[in-house]
Amino acid sequence: MKTLKYKGYVGSIEFSAEDSVLFGEILGINSLVTYQGKTTQELTSSFHEAVDDYLAFCQDNGIKPQKSYSGVFNVRISPETHRAVSDMAAEAGITLNSFVKRALNNALLLHDSGILMEPEGPVYGSRTSVTFRIPSADKGFAKELAIKMGWEIE
Repeated sequence: MKTLKYKGYVGSIEFSAEDSVLFGEILGINSLVTYQGKTTQELTSSFHEAVDDYLAFCQDNGIKPQKSYSGVFNVRISPETHRAVSDMAAEAGITLNSFVKRALNNALLLHDSGILMEPEGPVYGSRTSVTFRIPSADKGFAKELAIKMGWEIE
């Protein structure tokens, strides 16, 4: 989908054959802000006006305006993690970018902030065993997953 960009905001571009009009909405904000036009020039002008109106409304009402997300961000990781993730992506026959997108989408599907928690202390194990620290609310899910993976549980 093509998009419009203005003052850090991104807007969609759609066409209604029934109404013979181009239309769209500002993407990435919780408010519904729409615009339309008969031509691309009208649509672009209407989009700019919609963004300006949104910003003015926020300022007049003491609201911090939300920003559209571009879909691009940088992540700083250790060189070891970078190599490991790159190797896993190559083994799967996908790009590093695709691997990261899939990993993030899977994390969102789990909708569990517990996966982001760091262990309180060192986690010990041997080559044949691994010990995990699991938040108590997730122990049932973790046990079920381990059984499906064929892992032995102590």
